[in-house]
Amino acid sequence: MATVTTFIARQSEFQTVLGRMHYAYNTLDFSVTNVASADVVQALKIPANAFVTNVFVVVRTAEGATCTATVGDGDTANGWDAATDFNATANTETAGLAGTDTFATAGKFYAAADTIDFTMNNAAATGKVTIGAIYFMVDA
Repeated sequence: MATVTTFIARQSEFQTVLGRMHYAYNTLDFSVTNVASADVVQALKIPANAFVTNVFVVVRTAEGATCTATVGDGDTANGWDAATDFNATANTETAGLAGTDTFATAGKFYAAADTIDFTMNNAAATGKVTIGAIYFMVDA
């Protein structure tokens, strides 16, 4: 198992303003950077003092074979979504489900900067997904 940081290295920092909702997103192209089963893929940067209300994943290009992952962070690998299908039809969207996924019910406060991660259940070499988060900043 490796931690893959390639995708967030290219992600821009987002400006944040207190009291306003923000949207962070990142597109991951597995045909450019392949990942293996059990890899932890850092997919999206979250700034310190962000309260994330939900995380979503859009399949842009299906992987072409069985490929699932959990969506979470360093504390809870499946906290945002326990099962995301990267081989779903293009433009299929998934998001954390209240009552099912730990953080989706009430959101999660990130006191320190962190990443939203995919923990891969299968290898990925052709798919493309966009991950996004909806959050607001809490006064530090």
